[in-house]
Amino acid sequence: MQNIHIGILGAGIVGLSTALSLQEAGYKVTLIDKEAPGMGASFGNAGLFADYARLPFAKFAMMKKMPGMLLDKTSPLSMQGSYLPSLMPYGWEFFKACFPTKYIQGKEALTSLQEHTQLTNQELLNLTNAQDLIKSEGCLGLFATEEGFSTAQSGDLQERREQGVNLEFLNAHQVHELEPNLANFHAGGVFYPDTRFTISPVELSRRYAHHFSNNGGTILHDEVQAVLPNSNEVTVKLNDRNVKYDQVVICAGFSSKAILKKLGVKLPLVSERGYHLTLDIGEKSLSRPVGWLDKAVFLTPMEGGIRLAGTAEFAFADAPLNPQRADEMLKHAKVMLGSDPSIISTWVGSRPSTPDSLPVIGELEHHPRIKVGFGHGHLGLTFAAITGKLITQSIQGHAPAVDLKPFSAARFN
Repeated sequence: MQNIHIGILGAGIVGLSTALSLQEAGYKVTLIDKEAPGMGASFGNAGLFADYARLPFAKFAMMKKMPGMLLDKTSPLSMQGSYLPSLMPYGWEFFKACFPTKYIQGKEALTSLQEHTQLTNQELLNLTNAQDLIKSEGCLGLFATEEGFSTAQSGDLQERREQGVNLEFLNAHQVHELEPNLANFHAGGVFYPDTRFTISPVELSRRYAHHFSNNGGTILHDEVQAVLPNSNEVTVKLNDRNVKYDQVVICAGFSSKAILKKLGVKLPLVSERGYHLTLDIGEKSLSRPVGWLDKAVFLTPMEGGIRLAGTAEFAFADAPLNPQRADEMLKHAKVMLGSDPSIISTWVGSRPSTPDSLPVIGELEHHPRIKVGFGHGHLGLTFAAITGKLITQSIQGHAPAVDLKPFSAARFN
């Protein structure tokens, strides 16, 4: 299939995974991104292959809480005031996604992807000799109060168990046995023994990019201005040249929205910004990611320090870092660790988030030469490999391993 040339827009973890999948299937592949591979949201994530994430965010109980959360400056959820008009289409679709039938469909769709994530991610790790970057120590999610823990046990955690997630409830003493360097700030929590994490998201992306390049793949460092399809090919307009491909795959994260808008496709994709701080915690250490679920922050042991990641900030992608968000996260880390860690570095980036928590995957309606894979929100790393596999199957004309209808861009029409 070397005579079929595929252009992939976006060299984050989803674009890289898609490039590797297509390359393994025998296609000639070019990656295009203005930044180095694995930057953007792929650089800053919490490092988890979140096999437990099978529940949509949109439900009426959450919708009732959101106004108060958005007005509370210490809340895990915040909004840049000037971004409100951009949120309106998202808000309407979020409301529709809250209805029980839609919620159940979303839960089933996420589970259908999760059933393939461990195998497809492992295939890419083996292919790129990146297994040394992966730890299989499980993941902890903790609650500050007995009431919060009890509510979760009969609510979201029970739903996850029903969806096939392997999880264990631990009391405070059992948590201490697993992570003795945590402070006694919690009433216990949930342990996901099968969850894996990477000690370096950026190095993982570099391994993928290195294998791709060493096996004949091309990486262009340029900015996409427009995508112009016709019946025979797709032209991609870059800053100072045009390039032509047999097919194009758009995996450009939040930037996918602007690319598709020029094709007449409008999507309620929003910039949901996440923060991370790299911390030096001295002689202390953690063995696995630990989340304080009430505050929506995670501590993950990584190369170069502990990564404190989390929160959700609806804001323009190019808005400056909000120091108040970083300060709130650091306060939570101090409580979790019972110490005063020093900050090595601070980062902010935009997650591409959809109202129904489902990514956009598959063939673009009315444009059979364009495939899409974006909108993964918090789950880009988790769903990257299966997204690449599904796009490859679509280009090959094979039946997809997962029903792609719930992930179609046309669902928002």
